[in-house]
This record gives sequence, C-alpha cells and structure tokens, in this order.
Amino acid sequence: MPATPPGTASAAPLRLSPAECTCFRMRGAARRVTQIYSGHLAPVGLKISQFSLLAFVVARGPLAVGELAGLLATDRTTLTRNLRPLLTSGVVARAEAGDRRRHELVATTAGRALFKRALPLWAAAEQEVRAAMGTRLTADLHGALERSMEKLAEL
Repeated sequence: MPATPPGTASAAPLRLSPAECTCFRMRGAARRVTQIYSGHLAPVGLKISQFSLLAFVVARGPLAVGELAGLLATDRTTLTRNLRPLLTSGVVARAEAGDRRRHELVATTAGRALFKRALPLWAAAEQEVRAAMGTRLTADLHGALERSMEKLAEL
C-alpha cells in the first residue's frame, strides 16, 4: 500500500486534472514574470537569470560556485550553464582562491559597469510586476513563497 504523501489528511487518491498541477501553474506564472524582466533588461543584453547571477557576484563576490549555487537554490550544473555567457563576455571572471582546485567568481570592471546600467531597467520591471499585482497580492505572494520554500526544504 503506498504511503500517504506528506501533508495530506488521508490516503485517498487525489482527483485533480493536470491543469490544476501546482508546478504547472507556478512555472506558467514564472515564465510570464521572466518575460517582463527579460524584456526590460534586453537593452543591456541580459536575461533575468544572468542579471540575478551578476547581482549576487557584484554584491557578495568573490564567491565560490558552490556557495553561489546555495544562495540561488540551484544545482551546480544549471548554475554553470547560466554563468557561461557572463564568463565568455568577460563580465564575470574566475579567480584562484588560494587553493588551485578552488576558484571564485568575481565581477570584472565591465561587469560592475553592466550591472550599474542594468539596475534601473530591473527596477522598472520590478515596479511593473508589483503594479500589476498590487501591494497586497505582492506581499501575500512574497510571504507564501518564503513559507513554501521553508516547507519544501523539509522534504
């Protein structure tokens, strides 16, 4: 007999359609929000995923790849793939961290300049999304996502 999924009251099978899938709905919302941010960032040639990586490296660098992966709650393979364009374009560089086997990520002068140009574009996207959702929904969403991440980390 299959175990009851965590958080369910009984072992009764769920009767949901794929359109009611939580992952499907979250990914759809995330895709739309990503389009808005990436549209705003397009004039500086960044996608929102690249902007986020650059922002962390600028703010907290030098950072080890594993440390950055932890901050972003992503795996190293995905992070490496998303870092590749930033490394190739020279806005982020790898620097030795005293141990030849360990490298840290640092923002270059060009990377800091790009981040400075991108920041107001990101802020405009953030304002657009918040205005569309309203103050209350934005606050509720942020709280729900924070609580969700805490609960899901327990699994």
